[in-house]
Amino acid sequence: PEDLWTYLEVQRNMGIETFAIPHNSNVSDGWMFSPNKFHGGPIDERYARRRQLNEPLFEIAQTKGQSDAHPVLSPNDEFAEFEMFSNMINVGVPSAVKYGFFRQALADGLKFEKQLGYNPFKYGLVGGADFHSGYQGNEEWGFNGAHGIVDDTPEKRLNPAPSPTGEANPIVSAAATTAVWADENTRAGIFDGMMRKETYGTSGTLIRLRLFGGWSFTQSDLDGDDWVSTGYADGIPMGGDLPAMPAGASAPTFMVKALKDPESGNLDRIQIIKVGSDARTNQPVEWIYDVALSDGRTVAADGTVPPVGNTVDVTTARYTNDIGDTELSAVWTDPDFDPTLRAAYYVRVLEIPTPRWSTYDAARNNLPLSTLVPATIQERAWSSPIWYTPTGN
Repeated sequence: PEDLWTYLEVQRNMGIETFAIPHNSNVSDGWMFSPNKFHGGPIDERYARRRQLNEPLFEIAQTKGQSDAHPVLSPNDEFAEFEMFSNMINVGVPSAVKYGFFRQALADGLKFEKQLGYNPFKYGLVGGADFHSGYQGNEEWGFNGAHGIVDDTPEKRLNPAPSPTGEANPIVSAAATTAVWADENTRAGIFDGMMRKETYGTSGTLIRLRLFGGWSFTQSDLDGDDWVSTGYADGIPMGGDLPAMPAGASAPTFMVKALKDPESGNLDRIQIIKVGSDARTNQPVEWIYDVALSDGRTVAADGTVPPVGNTVDVTTARYTNDIGDTELSAVWTDPDFDPTLRAAYYVRVLEIPTPRWSTYDAARNNLPLSTLVPATIQERAWSSPIWYTPTGN
């Protein structure tokens, strides 16, 4: 990647603003977030600084799967096993899991920042398609294939035989989507929003998501008509760094609000995912907090949450929005905060179960359901992180 960075830096020196967005880390065979440079040797300060500068965003999901988390790396995350594309492209051999997923990289980046002063994995999040067909297909019900003549009919898309992508066609996903919070709906405004990482990615659904971090947000702030202005005035949005911890503060507080896609399923829950390190072992740790739940559900004493339910009829690919909520929000304060340790926080919003594209194809064309993939999925959105750095660091 260093040759690419050199090209980007030359372009910027000529007045052409540009950056790169890496993708498909899930099938990079562990190269994407390796602790070593491509040509050998451990990541050093110069490499970390250049990567942070030239790669502000990362593609969290696309047609060849999601790159957020893996059940092997996050065994306590009940929603990690989602749209898994595991084989290397055109090879058909499983990709290495370690150093291939964003959540692990988010934690490793904090260690690099402590050691080197720069975080090579300080990414905002976006979604993409990577279609090779010219189709636009972020909706499960509107997916028409991603790779031209390889999957341009329902019969081909549901064929369980290996395909040139490295996986059988049913494994591929409908397109993911990028959302950008911009000051204005112009090319320049959107570019600026991307550069400051005020972005989020979804699995294709058009969930509306905002996140602010600060030190003193209250429920009345969130309930106010001008809560977004309060978020900017008293904190920072997704993609930013928390300001220095003020005197009298005990832990960071976050305001988050999500609205459903009007053409998709209701919302199941909002989660805040935190990564950091164990104070005793210095090993990476992740926490998953359910901060807002639909249908009046609450978190049990053992940390579990009852499933939201499932209304999908897989024989017809129909569902109802009789469960879940149209809007969820929360003000949340980190109960496990250690002011001496770096941390990063991001939001995951889950919808109720809805039919996967493969289920729509089967129902519409009187074809059998694929046995390679679930008949239903829980679409989701992932916010860009907010980072905390201890005072003096």
